[in-house]
Amino acid sequence: MSERRSTVVQLRNRSGLKPSKENVELMRRSKEVQTAITKALKDGPKTVPEIAKATGLSKDEIFWHLMTMHKYGVVEPDEKDEAGYFRYRLVEG
Repeated sequence: MSERRSTVVQLRNRSGLKPSKENVELMRRSKEVQTAITKALKDGPKTVPEIAKATGLSKDEIFWHLMTMHKYGVVEPDEKDEAGYFRYRLVEG
């Protein structure tokens, strides 16, 4: 991570550009939501509605972040529940 951060800092210094306050806030919020999802999944697989209830966030927001986390190998779908919702679980490792 420090190597990547170093590259980002070097590119920012070279270009003279700084991220906008809106982008910094968006990234901070994304990290908060993904941390909340990870905490909710620590004790086992959950559906989107179960994660939303555990975190107090909307189902739409949970789903959006779950798909991002799935894309990057952080979570994966597990079995479906009786209502047909997939349960999502953290990827080991």
